[in-house]
Amino acid sequence: MDDSLSYESFYQGAKKAAHKAMDDHGRPEFDEFALHAGVAVEKLAKAALAAKNPVYVAEIQRNSADMVMHLGGHVHLDKKKVRTVGATEAINRLRKIGVLQADTDLDLLIEMRNGAVHAAPDSTLAKGMISPFARTIETLLSDLSRPLDDFWGRWTQAVKDAVDKQRNAVYQDVQLRISQARHRLEDRLEGLPLPKEIRLPPKMSGFSFFFGAVNPDADGDIVSVTGGAGCPACGREAQVTVEPSSDKGAVAVALTCPWCHLHLNGPEEIEASDADLDISLEVAEAALHGDYE
Repeated sequence: MDDSLSYESFYQGAKKAAHKAMDDHGRPEFDEFALHAGVAVEKLAKAALAAKNPVYVAEIQRNSADMVMHLGGHVHLDKKKVRTVGATEAINRLRKIGVLQADTDLDLLIEMRNGAVHAAPDSTLAKGMISPFARTIETLLSDLSRPLDDFWGRWTQAVKDAVDKQRNAVYQDVQLRISQARHRLEDRLEGLPLPKEIRLPPKMSGFSFFFGAVNPDADGDIVSVTGGAGCPACGREAQVTVEPSSDKGAVAVALTCPWCHLHLNGPEEIEASDADLDISLEVAEAALHGDYE
């Protein structure tokens, strides 16, 4: 039998496509994400079928008997005559044997992959497919008894967050964006002849801050602080925009990292990032109230 139809070949193809999908999602190129995510699901679904019986990936058509025997290793077919099931049929077969359950979001992802549903580059429809994608991959890996981290590598934690039902949507989205920003920077720096002080997060020393325009929804001026906030993605100094709060304190409303280009907007996203802003807020409060020396 052709090695390209083996369980391991399907598995490795799914892994490659899944990593491309995660990279696409982080750029963000959501059309490409939907395409590669659909390919990853299709290939891993075929891997799950082939692991049970190689003939389960055969497409049913006029030469079905020859195809079944080819997959069984007893008849050789020309590559042009080899036909395996598509994504929809592979998923349907796995549902029949109880590996996958009915899932309208997964069906929509496959329709987007097949071009039946178009998602513009800024489409929230395609962006939101990250959860059913990650959930389906996790289910198939469990059926194959393959570890999550072997398949996902550096994306493992982000994928776990994407399917964590105990976390809200904001937390899942922010943690995914943190992973994407970290990996973007890693990819940019990889192979470059950079000195250690640039490649590694610099040690923080002192603060700088400046006042911005008055925010009509806030109690006074806003202040941006750079120095104390380690970016939750890459650990480097990030710029934090702070507004005064009604209790004469301060609240962080934006965080931007000039290195990995992570952008967080609003207190809820910043809280979900788990960034330690205590010192930055203390400096900002002192600056807002004229107490900073």
